Amino acid sequence: MAVVGRVQKESVGFMKSLKKNMQRLFYSLYSEEITIYERDENGDTVYVEVDGERTPVVIGTQAGYNKPVLFYANISAGRGNSQDAPFGSDVDYTRTISTCDMTCPINELSLIWIENEPKYNADGTVDSDSADYKVAAYPAKGLNNIVYAIKKLPKGGT
Repeated sequence: MAVVGRVQKESVGFMKSLKKNMQRLFYSLYSEEITIYERDENGDTVYVEVDGERTPVVIGTQAGYNKPVLFYANISAGRGNSQDAPFGSDVDYTRTISTCDMTCPINELSLIWIENEPKYNADGTVDSDSADYKVAAYPAKGLNNIVYAIKKLPKGGT
């Protein structure tokens, strides 16, 4: 009897990952902080001279992300009910992504595009403001699958 129950559970996991149920998405992994420099009206970096050396004027930093990767996974229609709370009741998330690819590198710093295509800045870096979702909690890893809680980002992004 226990074997039948185990087989049924594994079948349910398999059914959740059927190829026809998978949807297209992009993910981008956090890479590093990018230094933002002041620009003039022509878009050129502004420099100041310090002790005889030209130094660019730093105005801040922003999170940098790797090139988005195309990926297929199961995406929930919306947040589950309170009985299905793999991330606990305190995690604020909109949807979940589920995959049987145990090598999936998505983590809690990743950005996700589901409804839109990723966009790029003029310098070729990923426009993090174009992302639809961010990962809202540490991934819930099971024996045969990973579930990610994702949170919808406001227009204008991260």
